Amino acid sequence: MPNVYTRTGDAGSTGLFGGSRVPKQDPGVEAYGTVDEANAAIGEAKAAATDDSVRETLHGIQQRLFVLAAELASDARGRAILDNTIDVADVVDLESIIDMCLEVTGPQRAFVVPGRDAPSAALHKARTVTRRAERRVLTMAETHEVRPELVKYLNRLSDTLYALARLTEHVYDIGRVEQLVRAAVAKALGAPSAPSALTYDLATAKAMAEAAEAKATELGVPVVFAAVDAGGNLMLLHRMADSLLGSIDIATNKAFTSAAFKLATSALAEAAAPSGELAGIEVTNSGRVVIFGGGLPVFVDGRLAGGIGVSGGTVAEDVAIVTHALNTVQEQP
Repeated sequence: MPNVYTRTGDAGSTGLFGGSRVPKQDPGVEAYGTVDEANAAIGEAKAAATDDSVRETLHGIQQRLFVLAAELASDARGRAILDNTIDVADVVDLESIIDMCLEVTGPQRAFVVPGRDAPSAALHKARTVTRRAERRVLTMAETHEVRPELVKYLNRLSDTLYALARLTEHVYDIGRVEQLVRAAVAKALGAPSAPSALTYDLATAKAMAEAAEAKATELGVPVVFAAVDAGGNLMLLHRMADSLLGSIDIATNKAFTSAAFKLATSALAEAAAPSGELAGIEVTNSGRVVIFGGGLPVFVDGRLAGGIGVSGGTVAEDVAIVTHALNTVQEQP
């Protein structure tokens, strides 16, 4: 079995693949050494990952980083005999991963503070080490021959790790919301009750809209009422005269949020505060999540049927109106 130590580096030099030796402080050694750090950081993220597909993706990236580092650690003779080197296809593979992540999380509209959970924090750490590796390779390129594909790969890799971190945060947020929903539903429902006579269809949504308009008229506030089904699809949009144009989108998104998270929009406010467990959740789902009052989920026999939302007044007025609308149909025989 070969020794881990060879004593050949005791004088401050190290061997490259190809046979030549260079000082250990050479920019090339610093570059491939930092790529090795990035690989180790990605391994740490892989160990922390809870999703099998993320682990497999990171493992594949590690394999390609070994190839990239080997090229940086080679002299001209060594590079001439390397095969399966990093190429444009590797960069495209990373871009595909980024695109798939963005399809789930949507575009980022605010700064992300690392540390939402351990798996995403490890990915953010790996991202920063990869950025440093890219800078070291660029420094190396000032005095050494470096193929541009290697720099492009490291650049896309840091973006990939960022996208994976956001995806991991998104999954964590959904899990936390589900926990909150279960607790809220259990508290609200208490012991099982007899089946409800309430149905949720277009006729019910229209009855809710009429009740909302009556309450809004009583308060002197023109509002928009929206109802969506359990899939978040718009069923009914009811707009009072002189209501704000912006209220159309807000009311619809309140209804969507309530259906998507099975929770009143007001219940998300505290958890979505900057120091809360769900900070930043409002930028998920393509920015459709509303974290202030005015949206309510609709349950029929304990199962989600859809969501309703009201916008146009103050938050307190919107809550009063949407609550009145839901209570009106629930109280009907």
